[in-house]
Amino acid sequence: MPIKSPDFWMIEDSFYSKILSPFSCVYSLLGRMRSFHVKQYESKLPVICIGNVVMGGVGKTPLAISIAEYFKMNGKKPCFLTRGYGGKIKSGVVDITKHTALDTGDEPQLLAQVAPVVISGDRIKGAKLAENLGADVIIMDDGFQNPYLKKDLSFVVFDGKMGIGNGCVFPAGPLREKVENGLKRAHACIIVGQDQSKIKGYLSKNFPDLPIISVHIEQSPTTLRQISQQKIYAFAGIGMPAKFFTMLQEARCNLVKTKSFSDHYFYTDMDIIHLINDAAKNDAILVTTSKDIVRIDPRYWNRIRVVDAYCVWDNPEELCQKLGQFNQVIARNNE
Repeated sequence: MPIKSPDFWMIEDSFYSKILSPFSCVYSLLGRMRSFHVKQYESKLPVICIGNVVMGGVGKTPLAISIAEYFKMNGKKPCFLTRGYGGKIKSGVVDITKHTALDTGDEPQLLAQVAPVVISGDRIKGAKLAENLGADVIIMDDGFQNPYLKKDLSFVVFDGKMGIGNGCVFPAGPLREKVENGLKRAHACIIVGQDQSKIKGYLSKNFPDLPIISVHIEQSPTTLRQISQQKIYAFAGIGMPAKFFTMLQEARCNLVKTKSFSDHYFYTDMDIIHLINDAAKNDAILVTTSKDIVRIDPRYWNRIRVVDAYCVWDNPEELCQKLGQFNQVIARNNE
């Protein structure tokens, strides 16, 4: 079961991070050894990776969806490639008429509402399957550290508030690898959220040649208006539940209680029954995210309100400039 990020991951020079630092060295070494002598597969299709160097949820899925929408608006056929974290299916194409989140994990359920989704831990096999589906471009939701599939464009995503945490590699900190090692392979950084000054300053100082693109996540204004006059009991099992709760507060919702679960948590009947009863005691309605609702039995969906999230680019021209080159590549491939 996924665990919540420990508090010391955000504290520089903490006691726990110092104690765990030898294990971080081993973790880093194993990660680097993984990429030694790897013969990368170069897909017939352009491959765009939305990844990160920090563990936990930073909003990659809304970003991947937004990029897929860009290609669809330009008449292209994107296909998502993902590992399907937490699902039973290890390889295959997602069919949301048949597959549930238990089969695929939560993120593929959201992605499949936009474009075809291939699940595969073996990214080479997954890319070949996407090629056979007749796609024009592959969008990887995560997989930045996977060395086996060549990426034509890699975006590394940071949360504006969390940044790089305490700057230590797992388990002493939240990093999947050293920032300098990861950003050598990146083509641009995307910072998500309103509070971006610290991480933007860090990146600008240490990686001045790397483009920085700012973006923020917004929720459906229609839904927010509908629930704003009621008492709200919000719950979430995502990478950073506090961000969801803060968003509701900033939208001036009457938030009377919150409950956090670990990322990708699959809710049991007892979990939901307890939440329903607790909300009733507080004379409140239950509210959660679109990523959470797919991990809840449909029998309870009519008892829970969902606030959808979507991506807003602060400067869309920056993204279009990066992605525009692929329209030309795709056009040549289709000739």
